[in-house]
Amino acid sequence: MEAADSIRQFISSEICAGAVDHIGDTDLLIENGIIDSTGIMLLLGFLEENFSITIEGDELIPENFSTINSISTLIGKKVG
Repeated sequence: MEAADSIRQFISSEICAGAVDHIGDTDLLIENGIIDSTGIMLLLGFLEENFSITIEGDELIPENFSTINSISTLIGKKVG
């Protein structure tokens, strides 16, 4: 499973609890209320555990978590 699909599935099932039908790669997650600060914390734990990465404090900026694409790009930089 690609990183984007894994992230989308986690957000949909664990953060939104199925309340959102589809999350596109470029949908604005924070601005559209798909994910909030608590959701970001859950997502951080998921990303660090599932991709064996550590997300540093200076990487915790809205731009890195605004869309599925931006999160995938961050992961790509960390594992690549």
